[in-house]
Formats: sequence, C-alpha cells, structure tokens
Amino acid sequence: MTCMKLTFGLLLFVAGATVVAPAQMQVFVPGTTNGGFGNGIDQAVPYVSAVAVDGPATITVTYVSGTVNWGLQEVGPNGGSWMIGSAQSPLQEGRGVAGGTISNLGALIGVFVPQARVAHKGFSAIDGTKDATRVGLVPYWLFFIGEGKTFEVKEAGTLFLGINDWWIADNSGGFNVEVIVQ
Repeated sequence: MTCMKLTFGLLLFVAGATVVAPAQMQVFVPGTTNGGFGNGIDQAVPYVSAVAVDGPATITVTYVSGTVNWGLQEVGPNGGSWMIGSAQSPLQEGRGVAGGTISNLGALIGVFVPQARVAHKGFSAIDGTKDATRVGLVPYWLFFIGEGKTFEVKEAGTLFLGINDWWIADNSGGFNVEVIVQ
C-alpha cells in the first residue's frame, strides 16, 4: 500500500493567515481494488492510499487514463451498466441495497477516512464490517468519483481509491488519476 503524505515546502504568510501551496500527484488504481466491499465477494484487495492531509483541505481527483476490464466489459472511470442479479456492488453496500441493474460497475470510487481511524491499531483499507480486519473502511462513507470529483474535508485523514466491483478474480487494467490538494 502506497500512501503519499503531503509535506508542504512553501508557506506564505498573508495578513496573519497561513496559506499552503497546492500539492499535486499521480496515483494508479488497479482494477482489482475492491476493498472487500459488496456481496458475492471473491477476494478483499485493499483500497489504494491516494493522499493524506493534515487538516481542512479541498481535494480534487481527476481521471487521466486507463480502463478496467471486469471480465465481460472494458469500462472507463464512470463504469458500465450490468444486471447483477442478487449480488451487491460496493456502492450498493454503502447505500444498503442489492441486486438489479447498476450503471457504474467498474467505476472509480473513493472513501475519505479520518486520521484517528487510519492511525488506529489494526486498521486496514478494506471493509470493516465483515470481520476481515479489526478496524477498516465504513461502507456508507464510499462515494462515486468517475471522471472526477472535488470535495472538501474538514479534518486530517486519508483518501483511499478503489473500483466499484465485488468480483475481481477476472479483473485487469486500472485507472491513472491526478490528485490535487489545496
């Protein structure tokens, strides 16, 4: 697991306020990073640690390149449509639903985890509700990123990235993304 901890080398002091220079990095999200979410799961591959921030920040994630092949379809960051029967995708688990047709299978998704949870002994970047880890990710914190998303965080923590798929044994490829913190 690679975590890019941001260290800012440039601080500007403007009228008594500290202004931090933006940071930018590239991250690769393999097509097998399901975090153990969903049901009918075959494996639990931890989410990719994209960036850790020390406090309030605005984070922008932008798709750069790549595709994910989930066995029957090759998709971009917004995913593809598929009738999943009675199975459950990670984003569906986060909403407490299962089955039916979903429009974002294989999509780029994320979760922001507060620093206190990440630093807790036994933390792993997988679903923390299935007894696979002492402390893990929480399904209802998952969110869709697709081609891009900008969001604000109010506290220190880590952004983890993954794929909206529960069955990854036949997956390949991945997404290159750019992460900017301001």
